[in-house]
Amino acid sequence: MPDSIHALNNDLIWNDSLADDLRRFLTKRLKCAEAAADLTHETYLRLRQQSRGADYTHDNARALAFHIAMNLAIDYQRKASVRSRYLADEGGECISEVPSSRQSQPEHILIARQRLDVLRRALDELSPECRTVFLLHGVEGLKYAEIAARLGISVSMVGRHLAQAMLHCASRVGE
Repeated sequence: MPDSIHALNNDLIWNDSLADDLRRFLTKRLKCAEAAADLTHETYLRLRQQSRGADYTHDNARALAFHIAMNLAIDYQRKASVRSRYLADEGGECISEVPSSRQSQPEHILIARQRLDVLRRALDELSPECRTVFLLHGVEGLKYAEIAARLGISVSMVGRHLAQAMLHCASRVGE
């Protein structure tokens, strides 16, 4: 299909009303206007990519846009949840490690930073592909199939790399 027909098709599918509705929907869901604006834009890009070569009616495209937006919102929340478990502040302190009343705050921060350094060294010891799989799954929140597609490896290889990385990091942090 020529680009002019794609442009016409995209104009029929995407309009300011749809963008505003998506932005409001995402803002309510995420409680963050900036993230909602970013995900609205990402929704437009994905809808445009999926609409190439497809003939969507306006209602069908609207439903697809909301479906894409919902999936993006879920991914965003999953990533935010993973990040919040690991980072409490710019110093890299773990949220889950609440200092005990017997332990002073500077002492707690020092211990948390030492554990983070051990984890960084453990990650550096992994092969680049193994480390990438671990970070894509643990930090980015990607699923095995998404990682496999991104790296051009099999889903079972993703599982093996992830298991190897987790065992290695657990052994190093446990030492």
